[in-house]
Amino acid sequence: MAQRRPRDQRVVRNRRVAIYTFLLILTLFYISAHRTVQKERELEALRAETAAEGPGEQVKELAEGWPGGMPEARVYKERGEMDADGGLKILPEDMWCLILTNAEYPVPEDYEVELEAIPGTEQSVDKRIYEPLMAMIGDMKAQGLSPIVCSGYRTLDKQEKLFNRKVLSFVKAGHTKEESYNLARQTISIPGSGEHCLGLAVDFYTRRYHKLERAFEDTPESKWLVEHAQDYGFVMRYGENKTDITGIQYEPWHYRYVGVEAAKYMKDNDLSLEEFYGSLSIVGVGFVKIPPQFYEKGPFYV
Repeated sequence: MAQRRPRDQRVVRNRRVAIYTFLLILTLFYISAHRTVQKERELEALRAETAAEGPGEQVKELAEGWPGGMPEARVYKERGEMDADGGLKILPEDMWCLILTNAEYPVPEDYEVELEAIPGTEQSVDKRIYEPLMAMIGDMKAQGLSPIVCSGYRTLDKQEKLFNRKVLSFVKAGHTKEESYNLARQTISIPGSGEHCLGLAVDFYTRRYHKLERAFEDTPESKWLVEHAQDYGFVMRYGENKTDITGIQYEPWHYRYVGVEAAKYMKDNDLSLEEFYGSLSIVGVGFVKIPPQFYEKGPFYV
């Protein structure tokens, strides 16, 4: 019996060690889960606090201070109506490509999109913009350029994951959670919003330049897009001098389809999509800002 006692003591000690280790792991797991839940709650609170800080006020101030008044775009109820002063003509059936999404206006919950795959990529876009997009890319290639669509349609879930990943990257860099959230929302659309989630936007890089960075503006492809994209219905969505209005930093690689007429109008008048909505009016009604969530019916219930 005396010879077994040390062995029994070792067994008891090992069991205790195993139990303590298990309890420690369980405690650490609980702490980690608790912190994760706490972070999610803090992020939700930050989203709620900052959701109302969209570009609406900046657009309003800009509209009030525009020299000679902000240029007007008009929605016509019937084909064939003309504007006496040559203003932009928009038909109701064309409003689908002008829907606005940003920190102030989320993607409508019932939004649906029929996708078309872009050949040679893993990306897809709204089927309705496929032909003008491919025509633009084809003409660029005919000029010896090599545009590549590196990002097209995204689900809302993917958009949220990308945003949270960006927030985490700023946290790891030493910023507070609030700073990280605000920095992230300047570089990527907040969860619930995002033009990629509409299927109406694409990001470009080139065969030689594979980065979504400011230096993209120096590529021949970027210079061509700046000069010609509006002829195919596309606009650079986040211009260099529009950050205070769009809420997103300069992205020379990000192009959004808005239709040829609207794109040319926005280009000629140096308007972001937010400013475009700030200038929108209806013939016979006067100035009215259309909530983008109601883009199909908003202009017509006034």
